[in-house]
Amino acid sequence: MLTNKQRLQLALTQYRRWLKSIGLKLNNKGRVINNHKGFDMPDYKVSNSIPTSDRMVGDTYKRTYATKLPVGKTIGIAYNKGAYQVVDSTDIKTMGRKI
Repeated sequence: MLTNKQRLQLALTQYRRWLKSIGLKLNNKGRVINNHKGFDMPDYKVSNSIPTSDRMVGDTYKRTYATKLPVGKTIGIAYNKGAYQVVDSTDIKTMGRKI
């Protein structure tokens, strides 16, 4: 019957034998010798091909829509609709409250 330490040593010996069988070199401590320094990084040059706001062509001005409201009217939010509505400017103070 093997102790835990003996089983671990046996597994380690078999593992090192397997590493040698696949062609790896081991140092005197049984670790793999790795001489690989990595791959050369290719020189990818990136051009500024994404149009940014300083180089856009065409209509880039902000469109504003001028609306002329009648005197005494203002724009308010429509209840539960998410849109806007034209209301009396006196009603804007009491919106949402029951009088």
